[in-house]
Amino acid sequence: MPRMKKWFMLQVWRIQQVAAILTLALMALNLALQAFDLIKWREDSPLSTSWIGVPMILMLLAMAIWTFAIYWDLKLKMWRDQATVLVERNPYSKEKLSSKEMAMYAITWLPVMEKMGQDDPKIKAAADGFREWLSKAFASDPTLQQDLKELKEHIGLSDSLFDFRKR
Repeated sequence: MPRMKKWFMLQVWRIQQVAAILTLALMALNLALQAFDLIKWREDSPLSTSWIGVPMILMLLAMAIWTFAIYWDLKLKMWRDQATVLVERNPYSKEKLSSKEMAMYAITWLPVMEKMGQDDPKIKAAADGFREWLSKAFASDPTLQQDLKELKEHIGLSDSLFDFRKR
């Protein structure tokens, strides 16, 4: 089931990558074709043929959309708020750990903290808390467990690196 969900989300992502541009292009073309039929004064002008009139209307619409896009970017700065919302709504930017973070912490930082904790009780307490956090994250996320298993097999690491039980 997770592979099917992942495949489906990949297809959604692919469609989303082109959807905004295609939606704007098709909307502008649709409006240009409708406006072409509504223009009554075009009988004796170059705009009377659809091969010239529709592209001209399309260009006017494209310029209007582009002007609004520049205003949206430079004056309203909506992308800043969008980036803030994306971080706030993404659980992996706050409380959850990605598989790469988990691997880096388990391979690099946890052993260093535990070694330093042999001489300093504050660092030992921090290392114990860190191990508890990693253990809780690992136990609560089956996808993370699978990702770390695949990562461990890919790199050829020992099983003990991702054993987060108290020692």
